[in-house]
Amino acid sequence: MVGKIHSLESFGTVDGPGVRYVVFFQGCPMRCAYCHNPDTWDMFAGKDYTVEQLLSEIRKYKHYFGSDGGVTVSGGEPLVQIDFVTKLFKMLKARTKN
Repeated sequence: MVGKIHSLESFGTVDGPGVRYVVFFQGCPMRCAYCHNPDTWDMFAGKDYTVEQLLSEIRKYKHYFGSDGGVTVSGGEPLVQIDFVTKLFKMLKARTKN
């Protein structure tokens, strides 16, 4: 399974509690007037990642998350790629149990 990713932020501090790894998904059909990321709208741009490739990138920064941090998905509209997001979160959760 491949997801379209606009960009990755390894040390986000405004997208949730603690230090976050923020995955900005590519693609959004809504075109909100005050969108913060209109460069993510194009459904066909972005870089292809498998869930495993994305997990490998996230894993590099896990020690910064502490007890409050984690992973945030943003966009674009992540739910346009719901199957990819679901698999990503399931695999992240499975890895936190280990």
